[in-house]
Amino acid sequence: MSKFLVPTASFVLAGLSVLSAIAAAPLPPIQQVEIGKNAEFRVNGQPFLPLMLWLQSEARIPDGLAIGANTFTGNGGKLGNREYLKALADNGLYGIVDFDPEAGGQSHLLGWIHGDEPDLAKQVSDAEVLPGAGLRLNSSTPLFRIVDGVAHSWTVLDPLQDAEVTVKLAKPVTVKSLGVWLTVSAGLAVAKDVSFTAEGQGILNATLKNEKGEQHFDLEKPATFSSLTFRVRSTYPGEQVWGSLGELAGYDEAGDNVLLSPPRWVPRSAPEEVSAEYRKIKQADPTRPVLVTFTAHFMKEFTDKYDQATQEKLYPEFMNSCDVAGYDIYPIFGWNKPEWLYRVADGVSELRALAGPKRPVYAWIETNKGSQWVAPDRQLDVTPKDTRAEVWMALIRGATAIGYFTHRWKPDYKQFAPEGEMVAALKRLNDQLTRLAPALLAAPAATRIEMKLSDDLPCHFKATSHEGALWIFAQNMDMQKRTGTATFRVDGLKAGAKIEEVDEGRSLTAGDAVFTDQFEGLAEHVYRLAE
Repeated sequence: MSKFLVPTASFVLAGLSVLSAIAAAPLPPIQQVEIGKNAEFRVNGQPFLPLMLWLQSEARIPDGLAIGANTFTGNGGKLGNREYLKALADNGLYGIVDFDPEAGGQSHLLGWIHGDEPDLAKQVSDAEVLPGAGLRLNSSTPLFRIVDGVAHSWTVLDPLQDAEVTVKLAKPVTVKSLGVWLTVSAGLAVAKDVSFTAEGQGILNATLKNEKGEQHFDLEKPATFSSLTFRVRSTYPGEQVWGSLGELAGYDEAGDNVLLSPPRWVPRSAPEEVSAEYRKIKQADPTRPVLVTFTAHFMKEFTDKYDQATQEKLYPEFMNSCDVAGYDIYPIFGWNKPEWLYRVADGVSELRALAGPKRPVYAWIETNKGSQWVAPDRQLDVTPKDTRAEVWMALIRGATAIGYFTHRWKPDYKQFAPEGEMVAALKRLNDQLTRLAPALLAAPAATRIEMKLSDDLPCHFKATSHEGALWIFAQNMDMQKRTGTATFRVDGLKAGAKIEEVDEGRSLTAGDAVFTDQFEGLAEHVYRLAE
């Protein structure tokens, strides 16, 4: 068990476990934070299931309380971390914030968190493409795209008239011809007369057609250079003074494009940077765990940014720099694909494998629409059933904390966008999870259990042993939301035994080592059996 001891006065809880009291009372001051043997948070010796909100201001504390959240992660307000944590403490909530020496020792500080998504991929290039004087740069269309080999990508040149860029190469090359791809868009200026200069010597003046596609020019004689400058001498005017360029190419005797420099994806924070920050935090404060949230690009289904070899190298390095690992994926909010809800479960499984058995993992769960990635008129609603299903997917696959992503950008920006039915559903769910936390976070059951849904519908379950009882948390995972009958085989289960359906006010009667139950699409059931 990993311990994070807080040097404060002794604090003793009376009566039932801390989790039994949480639903009705504010969270107590933290004397000790530990990581338990089941990869669970333990606060003051008791299991604790963080139910987090991401990047909320202090003004959103009533919203957090309204949905039964117990932890605010990230300081999304105007207060300093110390004052922010005090505001949370005054309302009986825990906080997790960026490392801040001034905020250490606060009574309700649960942990520290690295900068968000250090693995977020960004494109870099070995090409050095320099702007000429007066060229206004557009960060969303970096100049290296001019030689990235993707003719349909484009780079803004603003203003286009007299725009100049210089491609610097690591070693000299010899070219026999040059190629230019223009981008032609309504209302924009388009390059017309252009020149190429190599090492200060003009090697080509050309008049371009106002059309898309490569325009190829042979040189009078081969040119050898390590620096090539392209300049727009005149334009086909448009309503805007800016225009864009698709690609430049320089072909050698074999016909190869020697200007080509494809970009590559790298994390916005290198693992060694995150590692250095982790060491700094742990040296300054060994009493609190350090969390990190990743994107979903460690998953086997996502190799558009990092190939498998890169994933296998990158993420273990990141894992060495945290005590708790989480990730975010929003199938509806981010992708408009409710059929991808299963990726929440798969992501937790893969993150758990990366994190190892001793490190807690968590998942951020979507609660509303309003994405900046999907047009508002097309975006599907995130329903309470979707959110509930995602939460249970994460917990059954091994998450020992849950976070809720409640922001929206469209039609307007809000930190906390859930309303009405969703708020009520989150409160019911979080109150239930708070009550069930000791069983959810308990040791895995030793009893052999099997679950099978009719028609081979996908399903999964988690089983734990708690206070002399066997607990089974089970879910229908069918993305088509079909109803099925589940058959559970439980070693040692006697015919006639009663199985409690927790929070449903009913019970089942076992057959010989089996019991059955109906599961609606994406629904979960919680069972309690005598061991």
